[in-house]
Amino acid sequence: MAFTQQRRDYFDALDWVTALTTATHVRQLDARTPCADFDVRSLLGHLIGTAHRGLATAAAHLDPGHPHVITNVPDDELASTYATLAASIREAWSRLAGTESVTAPWGSCTALEAARGFTVETVTHGWDLAIATGQPSDAPNGIAGRCLAFAAAIIPDRLRGVMYDVPVAGGVISETEQLAHLLGHKRDALTSVPGQGQRSPS
Repeated sequence: MAFTQQRRDYFDALDWVTALTTATHVRQLDARTPCADFDVRSLLGHLIGTAHRGLATAAAHLDPGHPHVITNVPDDELASTYATLAASIREAWSRLAGTESVTAPWGSCTALEAARGFTVETVTHGWDLAIATGQPSDAPNGIAGRCLAFAAAIIPDRLRGVMYDVPVAGGVISETEQLAHLLGHKRDALTSVPGQGQRSPS
């Protein structure tokens, strides 16, 4: 049951980000995001790269050399490329069992553990995109709240300051923003200098 729910959360996160990418206008692609190393264009490229890794994890053909950010997709095809990948992910992950061993970008784990990692990243970067483009920023169906129950445990301390920044202290905020804060993402990065501030998870 745990894997069924987690896989549903991953699929719902993909659907949410697909809708966000579809509603993003070309004129917004140069805008800054809460992920300070990325503008909207490179964030979309990273989301596409992450989707490729999610698909490859389920299909057992992970390429360690796959780019962190995909840069060869034309601006007017970013949303459709992500949507196509999301549909393929659904198909591939629907064939997995939760206890099945897979090779994720961070190493061997169960399909359940991999789905948790990809869900956290998809929701967090969905929040980044929503904030940057002025769209509703709360992930649907309680996904973020369930992610908060395990997200801290799947981010090793050794990656703080490398792939993830330190958690951000915050007041009364949504569960989606709490998750983003846990990974070191914050709204005021929108005014930071590119290449400085938060790092992005891979």
